Amino acid sequence: MKRAVLVAFCIIALCSLGLVMKIGTVRAYKAGYTVNDYIAITTPTMDGKWTATDEWTDAEEKQLDGSLNAIFRLKYVAAADFSYINQYFLVEFFDDTTNDTGDYWQICYASAATFGGTPIGGTTPQTDCLRIDYVGHTQVGLALYKGTGTGWSPSADYTWGTTIQIVDSISASPLDSTPHWIAEIMIEHVHYNIMPEFWIRVAAYDASNSGAGVQSWPSGSRDAPDDWGLMTAPGTTIPEVLNIGVIVLLLSVAALIVPHYFRKWSRTESCSSGKQEK
Repeated sequence: MKRAVLVAFCIIALCSLGLVMKIGTVRAYKAGYTVNDYIAITTPTMDGKWTATDEWTDAEEKQLDGSLNAIFRLKYVAAADFSYINQYFLVEFFDDTTNDTGDYWQICYASAATFGGTPIGGTTPQTDCLRIDYVGHTQVGLALYKGTGTGWSPSADYTWGTTIQIVDSISASPLDSTPHWIAEIMIEHVHYNIMPEFWIRVAAYDASNSGAGVQSWPSGSRDAPDDWGLMTAPGTTIPEVLNIGVIVLLLSVAALIVPHYFRKWSRTESCSSGKQEK
């Protein structure tokens, strides 16, 4: 009996752990938009392409909203003493294969959330908001903006290659053999007071498909933090075991194993009782 209960408890505990990993703290971000920021297993090489086939497989992926096909992935590398936290993004725009001066990548943060706290949010860029634009596939097109409470104000508070770096190219990738625009983006979080939990918006624009508009995660305004998604850092590398498929499998195994142990225990108890009666 004790062994059966122990087996059942262990399986339920594993399943519960997997479910807890999926449950986030309630925040006033855009409903349905959450993403996990995992510790990098592989530190990206900043060259605007997949340097190796496993360079970005250790990161969670999200699809940008819009009629065109674009995705992003994200992960981070931190110093042992957390003196720096380099946040990395991969953005792939599969439908964009042309070099246009009006193309751009964009990352927006509601950046001053404390761990377990809540960003200011709102319908206008607040003082904890950060916006990074990279226009025309050139370093000259990099622009940084900070929120004022009513809008955006240009800022020169960055150092290329140290606090911000963006490299993009038209290249093939393990996700699509047709060459397309790929961007690798690095943002140093400690410098900008970006904590482990915050709101985020990732966007891309193809000037040759202007009718499709901006592709973004989430869809909505770049100027309204309440339209952005929630990004959290679990403090681990990406899980390889406790996904929903494995949780279902564990529950199925529990349904088979636990009755078996109960039946075996029942037979053992019956035999023991019979011997005692004699």
